[in-house]
Amino acid sequence: MHPIRPAMLRPARLLCLAAAIPALAAGSPETSPEAPPGAAPPAPRRNVLFLISDDLSAGTLGCYGNEQCKTPHIDALAAAGVRFTRAYCQFPVCGPSRAAIMSGMYPQQNGVVGNGSSARFGATMADRPSLAEHFRTHGYHSARSGKIYHMRVPGDITAGVAGPDHPESWDETFNAHAPEWMTEGEHAHLSNEKLNRDPDKHYNLGFGGAFYVVKGASDGAEQADHQIAAEAVEILGRHAESGTPFFLAVGFVRPHVPLVAPAGYFEPYPPGAIAPPDVPEGDWDDIPKAGISKSSRSSGITSEERKREVLAAYYASVAYMDAKVGEVVGALDRLGLAGDTVVVFTADHGYHLGEHDFWQKMSLHEESVRIPIIIRPPGDRGAGSQADTLAEQIDLYPTLCDLAGLPVPEHCRGVSLRPALEDPTAQLREAAYCLRRSDHLLRTDRHAYIRYAGGAEELYDMHADPQQFTNLAGRQPSRLEELRASLDAKLEALGGR
Repeated sequence: MHPIRPAMLRPARLLCLAAAIPALAAGSPETSPEAPPGAAPPAPRRNVLFLISDDLSAGTLGCYGNEQCKTPHIDALAAAGVRFTRAYCQFPVCGPSRAAIMSGMYPQQNGVVGNGSSARFGATMADRPSLAEHFRTHGYHSARSGKIYHMRVPGDITAGVAGPDHPESWDETFNAHAPEWMTEGEHAHLSNEKLNRDPDKHYNLGFGGAFYVVKGASDGAEQADHQIAAEAVEILGRHAESGTPFFLAVGFVRPHVPLVAPAGYFEPYPPGAIAPPDVPEGDWDDIPKAGISKSSRSSGITSEERKREVLAAYYASVAYMDAKVGEVVGALDRLGLAGDTVVVFTADHGYHLGEHDFWQKMSLHEESVRIPIIIRPPGDRGAGSQADTLAEQIDLYPTLCDLAGLPVPEHCRGVSLRPALEDPTAQLREAAYCLRRSDHLLRTDRHAYIRYAGGAEELYDMHADPQQFTNLAGRQPSRLEELRASLDAKLEALGGR
C-alpha cells in the first residue's frame, strides 16, 4: 500500500426534516389511539428499527458460521432474536432488491429490474404505499439514515446526495457525505479496473466495482457508516424523549466497495491468516457460460495472495459495519426502547468471495442470492432460535406489519414470517424465487434450479451438495421437468416474465 493525502471534502452532514416529530404523534408510545368506551384495550404499538447492510455475504457473519470474520454485535442480535438460514433476495443487485423489500413486490411487479430503473419505483407505487410510507400513514414517524433505496456507491456518498430515493416514504432523511476512496490513509487497488482519480467528479470513475482498499488514518468519524449510525442514535434519542412511534430505517454502506475502514479494523485480519474458499479443479466444467459470473480471471484476482488480501479487506469492512450496528442497537437498548421495538437486520443481496472463483454479485448461485435475516421482536420470544423455512426479502413487509398490528396492503406478495418467530420449525414457503435480467432461480427445500434466457440450466441438490459443485441438469430429467413446471407456474403468476 502507498499513502495518499487527498484534499478534504466539505462538511459531511446533510439533514432534511420534512416534518417535526411532535406533530406526527398519534397516540402514546405504548398504545394505539384511544379505543371507544367498552372496546378491548388497544394492542401495544411496536416501533421498528430496520437495519440493512450493502453487498453483505451472509457467510461472513459469525452467527451464520464464519469462524474468521468477527461480528460480535450482529451475533448478539441473533442470539436475542431469530436467525433465518434460508432467506433469499429477489434480485442480486442493489436497486431491484431494495425496491422489492420496500414494495413487498417482485421486480416484475414494481418495475425495478436493474439499478438504472430505480427511478420507476415512484410511478409504480403511486397508489400503493411503500413499507416505510405505510407506517407513516398509520401515525409513525418515518426516518431514513443512509442507504435504503438504491444509492450509487461511492458517487452518491462523495456527493452527499440521496440518489433515486422515494420521498413519500419519509418524514426525515439523512444522507452521509464522506470521502470514500479519497479517505486519507494507506491505499491499494486489488483488482484490475482502470480508475479515474478526479476528486472533483463523483460518477463513472471506476470505483463502484473495484476492490479498492483504504486503511483509514483516522478513527473513522468522517466515514459514511459512522455518520449514518450517529444520526440514527440521535433520532432514537429524540424518540425516547417524545414517545412518538417510529419506523427508523438505517442503511449502512459497507461492505460495498471501496473497502474503507479505520486501520485498526484491518489488524485482526492479516492476509496470511485468511483461508480463501476451496474451488475444485474443473468446477466450471458443468456451469453454462451464462452462469459464469465476475471471476478471479476477469478481475485480475488470480494469485492466492491477492485473494487473501481481498478477503482480509472485506472482513475488515464487515467488522466496521458490525461495530456501527452495535452502536445503534446499543443506543436503542440503553434508551429503554427495546421493549416496544422490533429490530430487523438484513442485506440487500448476497456476495461472492471467491466461491467458484466468482466475486461480488449478479450471480444466481447460492452465495450471491442468500441473505441474512435476523428479527428480534420485543421480549425474549424465540431468542437464539434458528428458522430454516424458506423466506424471501419481500416477506419483511408483511412481517413488520403483522408484528406492529398494522393491516397488510393488498399489493404485498410476501408472507408474514411471524409464525417462524413463534415456532422456528414452521415452514412457510414451498419455494423462493430470484430474478436476474431474464434469468431465474427457483429454490425449493431440496433443490436450486437456475434457468437462463438462452435455455441453459443448472440443478443442484442442496442437501447433498450445498456448495453447488455438481450440476445435475443433465442427470435428473424427471426432477428437471418438475422444477421447470414449477418455475413456469411462478412466472405465469408474475405475468409470464
